[in-house]
Amino acid sequence: MDFYEVIEKRKSIRKYKPDLPPPEMIDRILRAAWRAPTWANMQGCRYIVVRDSEKVAAVKKGIEQQKWTQAAPMFIVVTIKPQDSGTGKHGIPYFTVDAGICTEHLVLAVTAEGLGTCWVGFFDEKIIQSALNIPVEERVIAVLPLGFPAHDPSKTDRKPMKRLFFLDEYGKPWPTKE
Repeated sequence: MDFYEVIEKRKSIRKYKPDLPPPEMIDRILRAAWRAPTWANMQGCRYIVVRDSEKVAAVKKGIEQQKWTQAAPMFIVVTIKPQDSGTGKHGIPYFTVDAGICTEHLVLAVTAEGLGTCWVGFFDEKIIQSALNIPVEERVIAVLPLGFPAHDPSKTDRKPMKRLFFLDEYGKPWPTKE
């Protein structure tokens, strides 16, 4: 699949078939995250592939407010220690940026493999940490349910590009054909 086709096909999948994706697919997805850039190449993200049914059930307890996640056959949990990233000149800690870049590499690779996911950012971090033996100094940044899509979600509307992209100054629209 062409890169731009992957971008176009990426959707938030919230319904999954019960089948586990094969390990070779997961390995390719993890390699995509492994190649993601991070602050000073510190590579602080950690990825927990959760396939064991008891561990999957334990993760689901940490995201039970998200009812749609309960059918997911597996998860990938992304963590990072804040000190395993840098801080910009203006005092902005970049650990969430590093984890965001790595997670988006994962999400795009999932799409390229014909699988589905949806980034879950609303979860009980302490329950997830306990379920997966994650050290307290590691922050859970993303919980990604993962599996074969059981539906094809409708295309989402996008705001007009002229409202989002500017040339040379804020408010001067980038000249694009929509």
